[in-house]
Amino acid sequence: MGACARVPEGADFISTINAISEDFRVPNTVKANVNYNKFIGDRFRVGANALFSYTYNNYVYLERNLVDEPFFRLENEGNRGVFVPAGTISDRGQTNWLFSRASENVGRVLELNSVASAYQYAFILDGSVRIGKDGYFTASYTFNQAFDNSSYNCCVANTSTFLPVVDDSRALNWGYSDNQFRDKVVLNGASPTWKGFVFGASLIGIGGSRYSFMTSNGSLQGDFPLNNALAFVFDPNDPATPDAIRAGYEAILNDPNTAESAKRYLRESFGSVARRNGGENPFFFTVDLRLLKTIKTFGKQRFEVSADVFNFMNLLNKDWGVNNDLGRTRNLQSIRGFDQATRTYQYNVESGVGVLPINGTPWRMQLGLRYAF
Repeated sequence: MGACARVPEGADFISTINAISEDFRVPNTVKANVNYNKFIGDRFRVGANALFSYTYNNYVYLERNLVDEPFFRLENEGNRGVFVPAGTISDRGQTNWLFSRASENVGRVLELNSVASAYQYAFILDGSVRIGKDGYFTASYTFNQAFDNSSYNCCVANTSTFLPVVDDSRALNWGYSDNQFRDKVVLNGASPTWKGFVFGASLIGIGGSRYSFMTSNGSLQGDFPLNNALAFVFDPNDPATPDAIRAGYEAILNDPNTAESAKRYLRESFGSVARRNGGENPFFFTVDLRLLKTIKTFGKQRFEVSADVFNFMNLLNKDWGVNNDLGRTRNLQSIRGFDQATRTYQYNVESGVGVLPINGTPWRMQLGLRYAF
């Protein structure tokens, strides 16, 4: 931090410095793809596709005006560090990031680095068939896995430091990518033209995106970003676990509205800091329908009248065609206090953390008219 301490002449303080690392490199991506297609007659095709990509020297901003080592560690939370002195934490558990600075002459120092990386692989099975003269049906299934140590790709430098962490935001941690999905199904088809009518339908389903259990209501580790600390999940079988926390976990696990993936994520995390993007969102799909009528006029000119219904299943039943995605983060615990004697945080367990929300776009209907010439 020697360079950071040199404040320009005439200035008493610099609030933020955006810097570039001396060894910054341009990101590079290596891709590989193997594809096979088999045609059966003039109507059928089946295919398989394998893809792999690896990105290195990826860009990420790191906080450089942060003390090298934590002032103390939370022994009851896997020994994770806190970067402000314990005596500066209020009885309500609120920290002041100014005490975490390596230099008091500046505020934040965000340095652009090339230490992030990512890899992804996917397998795709697909096929198609021609129906009649001009009808068709296609189907594909994708199995995908994506991992990284930083999902930052936009836009301001500060956003990069919001990555969920155990304690030190400079210590990037590997996990499922924010862009992860596991399964994707696409079905699409259209009928042969009959008396100018064409009926089409498509189904798109996706599942396996990821989310993290977080600690809310302040910066647990004491640095600038708020609410980016992964939750430490206490072991209910440990006698040292507070009764209120044990009861909170039991309420989540016994709630029939809690998603099974959230229960599994919670159980897998007992006695440890929850893994970044360790929770898995459920599969959901939507169905769209389209009816097209072509009316010929002069020569090759024609009217096209269309009717589309988007998210058709939601039209039949309001509980169908919805997205129960839990998002990217779920607040498992909120800070409610800090015990100076034991140097431990006290928490409230959030209720409804694993209850599946109802998201998505309700059904819509669209009518269209086009004249082609």
